Amino acid sequence: MVYSMVFQMVTEPKKFIGKTIKMKGAFSSYQDEETGRRFFGCVIKDALACCSQGLAFETAKVRRYPNDYPDEGASITIVGTFEFEKEEDDIGFPIIKNAKLYK
Repeated sequence: MVYSMVFQMVTEPKKFIGKTIKMKGAFSSYQDEETGRRFFGCVIKDALACCSQGLAFETAKVRRYPNDYPDEGASITIVGTFEFEKEEDDIGFPIIKNAKLYK
């Protein structure tokens, strides 16, 4: 059920903008080679553990990577505000902003 809700947030983000989101999953990070920006994510697997879906997040508190973040794949919980971040060509992605990160 949780996996399907995250999938819906990714495919229909306008329905969730401004809502408080709490999710538990696995920590992941990715650095965009073009911009140098590092993204952090909370990833959830489906019931059969064959597929995964995640949301990017930004913490409310300034943290340094990698020292202030958990290891890749570690279990985390995030609580923050669902937003949609637009990029240059009006394409964007959902992101949890002002997130509190619990390891």
